Amino acid sequence: MNNNFFTVGKSFVRKDALKKVTGDAEYACDIDFEGQLYAGVVRSIHPFAKILSVDTQEAKAMPGVHAVMTSADIPGSNSIGIIVKDEFVLAEDVVRRIGDAVAIIAAETPQQVQEAMQCVHVEYEILEPVFSVEKAMKEDAPKIHPDGNIMIRKDFSHGDVDAAFAQCDVIVENRYTTPMLSHMFLETEAGIARMENGIMTIYCCTQNPHYCRNEISRVLDLPMNRVRVIQTTTGGGFGGKLDVSVQAHIALLAQRTGLPVKMVRSRTESTLVSSKRHPFYIDAKTGATKDGKVLAFEAKMVSDTGAYASYGPSVASRAIMHFMGPYEIPNVRGECVLVYTNNPVAGAFRGFGAPQAAFCHEGQMNALARALKMDPIELRLLNAHKVGTITSTGQLLEDNVGFIETLEQARDKANEVMISKTKDTIVKKNGKGVGCMWYGIGNTGSANPGAAFLEVLPDATVNLMIGSADIGQGSSTAIAQIVAEELGLPYESIHVIAADTMVTPDGGATSASRQTFVSGNAAQQAAKQAKATIVEVAAKYLNVSQDELVFRNGRISNACDPKVGISYADLMKMAAAQGRIPVGAGTYNPRTIPIDPATKQGSPYEVYSYATAIAEVEVDTDTGIITLINAVSAHDVGTVINTAMAEGQIEGGVVMGQGFALMEKVEYKNGLITNPIYSKYLIPTSMDMPKIYPLLIETDCKTGPFGAKGIGEPSLIPIIPAIVDAVEDAIGIRFNDLPITPADVLRALRENKANKNEEDKK
Repeated sequence: MNNNFFTVGKSFVRKDALKKVTGDAEYACDIDFEGQLYAGVVRSIHPFAKILSVDTQEAKAMPGVHAVMTSADIPGSNSIGIIVKDEFVLAEDVVRRIGDAVAIIAAETPQQVQEAMQCVHVEYEILEPVFSVEKAMKEDAPKIHPDGNIMIRKDFSHGDVDAAFAQCDVIVENRYTTPMLSHMFLETEAGIARMENGIMTIYCCTQNPHYCRNEISRVLDLPMNRVRVIQTTTGGGFGGKLDVSVQAHIALLAQRTGLPVKMVRSRTESTLVSSKRHPFYIDAKTGATKDGKVLAFEAKMVSDTGAYASYGPSVASRAIMHFMGPYEIPNVRGECVLVYTNNPVAGAFRGFGAPQAAFCHEGQMNALARALKMDPIELRLLNAHKVGTITSTGQLLEDNVGFIETLEQARDKANEVMISKTKDTIVKKNGKGVGCMWYGIGNTGSANPGAAFLEVLPDATVNLMIGSADIGQGSSTAIAQIVAEELGLPYESIHVIAADTMVTPDGGATSASRQTFVSGNAAQQAAKQAKATIVEVAAKYLNVSQDELVFRNGRISNACDPKVGISYADLMKMAAAQGRIPVGAGTYNPRTIPIDPATKQGSPYEVYSYATAIAEVEVDTDTGIITLINAVSAHDVGTVINTAMAEGQIEGGVVMGQGFALMEKVEYKNGLITNPIYSKYLIPTSMDMPKIYPLLIETDCKTGPFGAKGIGEPSLIPIIPAIVDAVEDAIGIRFNDLPITPADVLRALRENKANKNEEDKK
């Protein structure tokens, strides 16, 4: 690894830090314009019904109401969807879930909006709803969409699985279930739209402004260059702000009224209608030799995608590419089916199906270790990916495979900081557990490019324009550090303009842990292009060859004689006098090969991140309460761009994983979410946080910007199975259904005690 960086790897203050800590950051809900209207949505109260009529006359006559719109009033397309356009902006003839938008209203005050919403009268014909995947998959089930209830089916196989199982000494089979989860970001969806100089301009929280621009263009029937989406400071997303939320509705109303229109969702509305994490039902079978070599793995996955596709196809694609885990398994077979129901929509949520798959493949590895009476780390080391591994899809892993290093360093750190069984009391039992993961960076086997523009100004400062939305993860900071390192300028001299579709090129979605790798590469290419102009001027002035120049910390010098040099600022004056303008435009599209449907071979991702987590828990057998005491989380990140931010990602990921394993679950009945607010939907707080030991492991990634990969989603995944394994280690009871609540623990302890009593009687 190159340890001679002067910017990369350092913990610079984030670009957005000062505004956030002083309260000056401007969120969408903070923006107001003179004469603005407020908007609201009339939503379906039924999970499945035909719309017979929508009467808006009374609402239109209400005081202060400027517009009431239904599907008949949309000037362009009424269909939206990131992958499958199966959702209406405003429902036409049918509603498929509680919360489908039927009408939108703009009025002068929020109170007037609420009163007018009560005066929109919708007549429905109730249809038979479908609330379970089992019912949805039956041939005679009511069809939620015209083409049926199977939204997508993905399968994958390699080798001879059945023959391999026949050769195994040990086989473990289990069913795993994970719940529907809500993002519960602190900032609910919000935006304000208005016409500015003939351009429909939308200020909003979003993870994908260019996608929003494209969809609004279609809905309003406007050219894309007459729609501008500006991402405001965004208070968390985790995938939940990838879909179009308020943007199309406020743009329609602003177009209709000619006035600015603002919408801010309440917490309840946000939770009811935003996308969720897919609940998974997985049947798994794993076989190994008595020495611990895994020979075969089979997984059948079914998931409820709710009423619409959202990012469901991406979830299925990633789950089927990750279900076997980061292991050399010669024979694998898997299937992933996503099913439409009339439940809340499931979409993108940090990890895109990989957390559910990891809960399964790590549960299987831990079950194998117990069956073989083998150390779980040693079992993984025996089967681990390494440089030279050929994956099940036929992809050769040529470099930056740090999985073994994560295993070894996590084990060593855990041995140093965890005591475990020696702290047991009669009531409180301690245990340690292991979990691992691998994660392909970027979209699965499909184009997902990013672009960047850059100009080095005459005073040696830089304007960097990137389309990537920083939603709190720090992409603007990381990419600025990459550019500063490439140009040899101080980090503070890089000004970032991000996520404004009229100014910045498309950076793609802030998802799949892709922005540092993809947009970072694009920005580095832009910096190299601008730098080429500076190199020509500097080489001529210093009378040295171009390859002898060193750009570092605002100075350009001769590598052979550092005394021979010039400041960046002086050189830029010289370049300006010569009429030279250092500008650059860069693009990057990960080099992938889609999986061949016939051979199942391909390279679905250009690079992979790896991680190992070890958890220590304490289980109170009187109350059932599980306390996460310590968490070691070791991550192969390629090259660390910003150490503090990378460690912060790990810490945040551990806490989110803690909620996934022990607390969080969307409760819903007959399609209606019953715990939409924080007092009913439990998430970890500062009082629940364990002692976290983040370990950053650098590997040589030849294709990343200065060797960087992604960490945003990997930081969440391994701690989930590690916690579950630690609970089993503590009390000797296996849990395959998440979350593990105190009630679950007490019930399992009672059943375990009853079973032992029955055995004693025999």
